[in-house]
Amino acid sequence: MKLFVGAKALIHHEGRILLIRESSKYVDGTEVGKWDVPGGRIEPEEKVREGLIREVQEECGLAVSPGALLGVYDGFPRIGDSDCHVVRIYFLCKADTDQVALSGDHDAYAWVEPEKTGDRVLVSDLEELLESARKYL
Repeated sequence: MKLFVGAKALIHHEGRILLIRESSKYVDGTEVGKWDVPGGRIEPEEKVREGLIREVQEECGLAVSPGALLGVYDGFPRIGDSDCHVVRIYFLCKADTDQVALSGDHDAYAWVEPEKTGDRVLVSDLEELLESARKYL
């Protein structure tokens, strides 16, 4: 089994948070069509916050400032032909702009009020994360 560590960003800007939807074109996708927050796998030589900043830039074109640690979650998805253990570390991040430029791994984005995600299907961690993050937003 492969172990991956990922850093994820709950990005806020002017009272709203950023959600992004995983595209069916994402080769390593395990949550196609579901809404998530930006972030991804940390490289072995990276510090967690440095990897977070890089991943957010790659996925949505935003420069962010990582802040409070919001939580740590894990799961056991199958990625390609491999069973994996993925540990996700979530940080509250501030963006200076709401101008998003998505990578090909995602096909839509939305800036929403934290308590109003609508009828979007969220990845499993996100409901619990949003509940715990409300005290910061």
